[in-house]
Amino acid sequence: MRLLLARHGETDWNARGQIQGQSDTTLNDRGRAQAAELARRLLAAGERVERIYASPQKRALETAQIAGGLLGLTPEPVEGLREISFGHWEGHAWTEIQKRWREEYRRYEADRLRMAPLGGESFAAMLCRVLPALEQISRSGEGTALVVAHSAVIKGTLCWLEGGSFAEMNRRYRLDNAQWAVLEGRDSFPLPLAKEGRIW
Repeated sequence: MRLLLARHGETDWNARGQIQGQSDTTLNDRGRAQAAELARRLLAAGERVERIYASPQKRALETAQIAGGLLGLTPEPVEGLREISFGHWEGHAWTEIQKRWREEYRRYEADRLRMAPLGGESFAAMLCRVLPALEQISRSGEGTALVVAHSAVIKGTLCWLEGGSFAEMNRRYRLDNAQWAVLEGRDSFPLPLAKEGRIW
């Protein structure tokens, strides 16, 4: 199956530069318009979407419902596609985090794959639930599926599967609201390995 990994539409937190993570924010009016435009752009690009899956978080599921309504499809929520948890950083802007939690942010920047903010998830931990979810979706049938998820979920997945550097992830993968990336020709989604009780 060919997967189109789409980021949800805009929320007020996106517009203000606040980190959302697993905070369950909703689309704003612009985000709803972007969700409709996502469906129109998929059709204009000749994409024949046969199934839609989505993170159960409101902003992703509503994006999938709006796009699906125009494509004649009903989205299926998938628990494993939830955004990464940023713990106590959620609701704050990156510039604030760099100043307020300087040492914690320094450790995060040094090892994004394994380091998690207090109360949050590492990218490795996130991938250990996202990758099995994507593998199950990819094996659920033929054709093209639209998967509506989140920025860190999509960028982290692409970075891991392509063997990229997580330090370079945000520079290498640009994904605005309601944009998509294509994932195809893959029948397995290898997980980060566990070593000495830690995820590597």
